[in-house]
Amino acid sequence: MPEQLPSSVIYEYPLQERFRTYLRLEHSFKQLHSALAVLGKHPEPFFSALFAAQELIERSDIRTELSKDLDQQRLFMKRWEQHPQIDQTALQGALQSVLAAADNLQQVPKELRLIKDDRFLASIRNRFAQPGVTGLFELPQLQLWLQQPSATRQQHAQQWLDCFAPIAAAVELQLELTRQQGQFSDVVANNGFWQESCEPLALLRIKIAAEHACYPVISGHRQRFTLRLMTLAEGEAKQTDAVSDNVPLAIARCPLLTNT
Repeated sequence: MPEQLPSSVIYEYPLQERFRTYLRLEHSFKQLHSALAVLGKHPEPFFSALFAAQELIERSDIRTELSKDLDQQRLFMKRWEQHPQIDQTALQGALQSVLAAADNLQQVPKELRLIKDDRFLASIRNRFAQPGVTGLFELPQLQLWLQQPSATRQQHAQQWLDCFAPIAAAVELQLELTRQQGQFSDVVANNGFWQESCEPLALLRIKIAAEHACYPVISGHRQRFTLRLMTLAEGEAKQTDAVSDNVPLAIARCPLLTNT
């Protein structure tokens, strides 16, 4: 059966540093759940993703940032409550999800302490932080852990994942709402280039048809950005990878919610 390829690719670019953190955490949590299925045979992806998520959370005030952004979502929804054409059932459901996610963030310090104080994880974390390929001969405690019954390994792994659950749910909800608040509009990148000034944005989403075989390189800040289309590097180094054709694409500008 032939492989079904997507008709378009959506690229995302954060225009706020905390949204960069949210996207990285989202990616780490997806990696964790994917790696869980093959944990017994290939433990490295799971533990690498787990420690990456732990480090990212520890070196940023993620709970405070998420609480503030979810509160902005709450205020945004409250302003729409009196609008006659709004689906009140859907709105109240979304509002309750925001309130629940914000409330669950209060558990984060306790849950992260459980991860940090886990003696087994602490005993292998430094080895995973070192560059290069890690062999089981360097981690006999991991080798022994892998010899436990599958149900025991899965139970331990699920307990570790549960410690991330409040942050994972809040990140997923915040990014879902942010993406929904930006609608795609069509533009044409002349000579593979587009630039724009805009209202403060949290996130850019760029949709390009797969047939064009190019990807965007984006730079900018929350009120201005530029986009250059590139092809995959091939051939000699002296050849340019920049697209020179006019390429149609779609841009979703996801706004940064503020009190104003």
